Amino acid sequence: MQTQTNTQKQLPKAAVVITHDVTDYDTWKAAFDAHAPARRNAGIIAAHINRHADDPNRLSVYLAGADAGPIEAFLSSPALATAMREAGVKGPPRIAMVTPVEDLTNKERALAGLIVRHEVSDFAQWKAAFDAHAQARAKAGICGHAMNRSAQNPNVVVVYLQAESIDSLRGFATSPELKQAMQSAGVVGAPDLTFVSGSEWGS
Repeated sequence: MQTQTNTQKQLPKAAVVITHDVTDYDTWKAAFDAHAPARRNAGIIAAHINRHADDPNRLSVYLAGADAGPIEAFLSSPALATAMREAGVKGPPRIAMVTPVEDLTNKERALAGLIVRHEVSDFAQWKAAFDAHAQARAKAGICGHAMNRSAQNPNVVVVYLQAESIDSLRGFATSPELKQAMQSAGVVGAPDLTFVSGSEWGS
């Protein structure tokens, strides 16, 4: 619990989720690690890699920092485009700028994850319902979470849930209780769910 409290106090001001396919994960990871100084120069203080459960060569990479401007400049730099191409990134990446709202993730070890993207009619109403659902999440094996809002549309929420296994997350995501809770919270339309295996946190 102490780790979660400290994490929340150090909440970054801006973040991005980059989703792309790679030819070979190990090759890409070596290039990603070698690129760490460039990320630090751009003010990026946290990085988290998630491999999709249905395709381990499809990655969702979370990068966070103190200011959106340097992150956006980093993402648009020719040097990054070259590095991604040489690392085996296939096709254009999907980039989503987000604003961190809450981070109570467990960063001490790698855990399974579920990325939930959905739109809500009113964020404050949805957040109150999310908080009220904490006991149900814990009962389902959810041991950490983070919450972000889209920089373009603050009513689009991206939630990251952690558990010991993908099966626990699948069971939670398909429960009738969750569907009812989301409807009551004002979720608009069907959520976009991505099951991932999360790596250790880095920079």
